[in-house]
Amino acid sequence: MRFILQYILPLAFPTALYLLWALYHKRKADSGVHIDLSKGPWIWLALAGVLLTGMGLAIYNFTTGEEPGGVYQAPHMENGEIVPGRVIHND
Repeated sequence: MRFILQYILPLAFPTALYLLWALYHKRKADSGVHIDLSKGPWIWLALAGVLLTGMGLAIYNFTTGEEPGGVYQAPHMENGEIVPGRVIHND
């Protein structure tokens, strides 16, 4: 799910908006109007998707994670169970 929210959705969002806009204008206009999707702004849509993905990853990077400092304790076995790795802070 995280992969979809961080990578797929931001990449596809500008294209989805453009296609919805084209569909709306096609239905709004007379039936004789033809919207040529082959001449669409595909390079700009791809660039916008890459920029949205980059911004999303940057925001995720700056808003999550551990506080600096502390000692990392690697994953280990305890009573037959695997205890995940963690950072132990000396507070």
